[in-house]
Amino acid sequence: METQSIQNNLEQREVLVKVKRYSKERGEYWQEYKLNVDRFTQMTEVLRKIKTEQDPTLAYRASCHMAVCGSCSMKINGEPRLACKTLALDIVKKYNSNVITLEPMDFFPVEKDLVVNLDDFYGRMFKVKPRLYPPKEFMEGTAEPRLRPEDQKELWKFAQCIWCGLCVSSCPAVKIDPEFLGPAAHAKGYRFLADPRDSIYEERLKILVDSSWRCTYCYQCFNVCPRDVEPVTTIKKTRSHTKFLKDKGEVARTGEKHVKAIFDSIKETGKLEEAKVYLTTYGLATAIRDMLYTMRNGKVGFAMIKEKKINELDQVRKLMGE
Repeated sequence: METQSIQNNLEQREVLVKVKRYSKERGEYWQEYKLNVDRFTQMTEVLRKIKTEQDPTLAYRASCHMAVCGSCSMKINGEPRLACKTLALDIVKKYNSNVITLEPMDFFPVEKDLVVNLDDFYGRMFKVKPRLYPPKEFMEGTAEPRLRPEDQKELWKFAQCIWCGLCVSSCPAVKIDPEFLGPAAHAKGYRFLADPRDSIYEERLKILVDSSWRCTYCYQCFNVCPRDVEPVTTIKKTRSHTKFLKDKGEVARTGEKHVKAIFDSIKETGKLEEAKVYLTTYGLATAIRDMLYTMRNGKVGFAMIKEKKINELDQVRKLMGE
C-alpha cells in the first residue's frame, strides 16, 4: 500500500515548455520543448533537463536551487518568479494548462535567452553603500559594537534580500523615473540606515530620502519578492526619517507637504479631500494647470466635490493623537 502511494506521488505528467529565446544573430523567437515532470520537479530542473537532454544552446542562470542566490529570476507564465522556488506542476494546476511559458525578466537588457544584464541593478545596489561603516573607535578596539534584540528584530527582515532583481523588474516607477533607486536598493539601504552601529547616517539619508519619495506605492515589489522582504515597507520607513535631513531636495519637501496635507484633511473632516490635498501640496499654479487638463477630459466634477465632516470626528482626532 505504501509503495503504491509513493508511485502515485511520483506519477509523471508531460508539459509543454515555451521559452522566449534571444540571440544577437536571430533576435527574439519562441521555442518549444516537451518533457515529463513529477510533483517534485522544480523549474530549474526543467531547464536543466532541456539543456542536457534536448538543447545545449539554451542559456539561463541557476546556482543554489534553494532560493538563496537569486540567480534564476525570470518570468514564468508572465509572473516574476524564482525558477528554483517554482514547481512545474504547481504552475500547471494554477493555470489549468500543461503549457508553461518562460521569459527573461522585464526592464533589464537581454544578453541571451533567459539571461539578462544586471549591471544597472548592481549599480543601484552599490549606490546605497551596502555594507556597515563602523565608527573609528570600533575599528580601533576601544569600543564594542553592540546590537540590541529590538534593533536586530527591526533589521533582520530587510537583511534577507538576495539581490534577485525581481522587484526591480516589476516596478513601474523604476521604468519611468531614472532618479528612483528601486525597491531592492531601498531595502538594502534602510537595513544599514536603521543599524545603530553604522557611522554614516547623514550620508545614507541624503542618498535615500529623495528616491524614497519617488515610489508610487504600487506594491508590486511586495507581491513578487520571494523572500518576503517587503521593500515598500523600507521605503515608508525611510520617508519617516526625512525630518532629520538638513538639506532637503524639492521632491522630499513636496512629499512632506503632501503628508501634512493628508493629515490636516483627515483631522478637519475625517476624510481625504483630494482636491484640497493636491492644491496644498503642489500650489495654485500647478493646480490650475492640472485643473485645465481635467476640464478637457470631463473630470473636473470630481475635483469640485465638497466633503462633509463625518460624525464623531472627535474619535478620529483621538486616534490621531490630537
